[in-house]
Amino acid sequence: MENFLTNFVRTFILSTLIMTSQAKKHNKSFYKMAPIYVNDKPAIFAHAESPVWDVDTQSLFFVDVHNQNVHRYDYSTKKLYTKHIDYGQVNIVSLVAGSRRLLVAVRSALYLLDWNVSGDAALRLLTTVDQGLPDNVINEGKPDGEGRFWGGTKGPQVGDDVQPDKATLYSFEPDQEGYVQPRVVLRPVSISNGLAFSLNNTIMYYVDSATQKIEAFDYDAQRGEISGRRTILDITTYGYDDAIPDGLTIDSNGHLWVALMFGGTILHIDPEARQVIYGYKLPGVRTTSLCWGGPDLDELYVTTGREKDVIEPFAGAIFTIKNTGSRGVPAHTFRYDNADSY
Repeated sequence: MENFLTNFVRTFILSTLIMTSQAKKHNKSFYKMAPIYVNDKPAIFAHAESPVWDVDTQSLFFVDVHNQNVHRYDYSTKKLYTKHIDYGQVNIVSLVAGSRRLLVAVRSALYLLDWNVSGDAALRLLTTVDQGLPDNVINEGKPDGEGRFWGGTKGPQVGDDVQPDKATLYSFEPDQEGYVQPRVVLRPVSISNGLAFSLNNTIMYYVDSATQKIEAFDYDAQRGEISGRRTILDITTYGYDDAIPDGLTIDSNGHLWVALMFGGTILHIDPEARQVIYGYKLPGVRTTSLCWGGPDLDELYVTTGREKDVIEPFAGAIFTIKNTGSRGVPAHTFRYDNADSY
C-alpha cells in the first residue's frame, strides 16, 4: 500500500506539472494544488460538500454529508473542529449575518445550528420542504446579496442514480413575524445544485446537474424573482459526457468556477463569452464543490468525495489551488433577525 501511495503521489505531481505547463501557454499563473493536512496527514472525508469561507474567523466551514458532520477548519492553527448531527444527511452549511449560529440543511429541513450547544438543543428548526416526498433532501443552496437563502432539493437516490423531475428550487426569507416560508422558484428540477449571483446582482447562475448545463436567469434582487432562463455552457460540448456540474462559485472578475462530479475537474468559465478558460484536473473523480478562501480570498478550496470500496488516494480530501491569478469575494450571509435567541 505504501508503494502504491508513493507511486500515486509521484504520478499526481507529474500530471500537475504538465498541467501547469499547459496553463502557462494559456496565460495562467503557475498554480499549486495540494490537500489540506490535519495532524500531519491529509484530511479525508466520505463526501465533503458546501464549503464556505468565514472572513471573520478565517475558517473554512463544510459538511461531510453521509457522516452527518459539520466541520470548521481553522486557517491559522490548521486544526479541524467537528459538530456531529444525528438527524440524517447534512448537505449544506451557510453563514448567518451577525450571528454565532450557522444555517444547515438536514434531510429536507433548514435549521439554525448553535455550535456550542450539545444535543438536540443545538438545532432550531426553521422550515421544511417537499412534504409528501420523504426521500427528497435539500441538496445545495446559498444566500443572495439581500440575505435570502436559495436552496433546492434532490429527488430519491439509489447509488448514483436520482429520479428525475422530483425536486424544486426554493427561496427562503423570514416574514414579519419571523416565520421562514419557502417559496417555489423553479419546478421541476432533478438535482438542484450550484448557485451564484453576479457581482452586480442582476444574474443568478444555476445548475440542475441532470441537464449537464450551467444556466443563467435574470435576477430581480428587490423582489427575489428570476426570469429569462438560458444556457451559459453545456459541459458535453467539451467532452465531459459522463460528468455532471455540481457546486459553483464566482470570482472578483465575474467568472464562474464549477466542480464536475464524476469528472474530477474544476472548470474556469467566462459566462459572458460562454466558454471555458481552463480546466484544473484533480485526483479522483468525485469533485463536489468549491469556494474562495484564505486571508486574501485567493485560494480556491475544493471539496471531494470517495466511492465506497474504491481505493483512490486523496479522494475525499479538501484541496487548495493557489496562484490561479484569480480571487473571490466575501460570501453572502443569511439574514435572520435575532438568530441567536431563536
